Amino acid sequence: MVDIADGWHWREEAWGAALQQDALGAVAAHVMTSRSLNFRAQAERDYAALARTFGRSAGEVVRVTQVHGRAIVHVRLGEDVPNGMEADAIISTDPSRVISVRVADCVPVLIADRHQRVVAAVHAGWKGTCAAIAEATVDAIAILGVPPDDLIAAIGPSIGPCCYQVDGRVRHSFLAMTPDATAWMVEDGVARWKLDLWQANFDQLVRAGMRADAIHVARLCTADHLDRCFSHRAEGPATGRMVAAIRLGAPQRRQMVAGGAGSAGASFAGGPGGVT
Repeated sequence: MVDIADGWHWREEAWGAALQQDALGAVAAHVMTSRSLNFRAQAERDYAALARTFGRSAGEVVRVTQVHGRAIVHVRLGEDVPNGMEADAIISTDPSRVISVRVADCVPVLIADRHQRVVAAVHAGWKGTCAAIAEATVDAIAILGVPPDDLIAAIGPSIGPCCYQVDGRVRHSFLAMTPDATAWMVEDGVARWKLDLWQANFDQLVRAGMRADAIHVARLCTADHLDRCFSHRAEGPATGRMVAAIRLGAPQRRQMVAGGAGSAGASFAGGPGGVT
């Protein structure tokens, strides 16, 4: 079993291993997939399998074309959101749909309001992190009337500071954004640095007004855990993708498989507030 931070658990779905964060799971149905699905050659089949986890169809899983930027899509009840819109974050106030982002080293961030008014899914690669996409998402949620200190966030598996070496171009881009970026890098040879995207996104969420104790980092490096994760850097661009997905509303409770032992978890199929 892959080691993960406290408060995170692997669970077994019909399609394979999925990762869940306990505090987030108390307020919103969500999963982060593993190598059990790859969202490449048979992407529609995989989205259909993922959707069934939430009691939905593949067409009710909102997806975007991720462009490593700062654009955000808002999913509202009754409004159509065509798949393929360019964005790196999705905010949803619609309990009938699931929102999702794809990663294979980039940072997935799932966010939910404690009072079940809004959820969000964020894709933060180095460019998106440099553009402060996580912070922009919290700011956009605040515009809807949900204060940042009402939010819970889960920062899922991505390439970790143990493995993510960057060059001077990336370093200068971050330093141009904020001098605080020096805390996210450690020198690693001539004109090379190890970059901590986990800490960078954590700090951005705090800067946006979230409580530090409401931000949960899995601390699972994709490049170091190829038994469960895909890694673009370790395996190349043809590797699969993992998906982080979330649906607005309170999940029903059930027993969850976590490392072979039963523990409190969530059954997503019933949907939030009885919506199916």
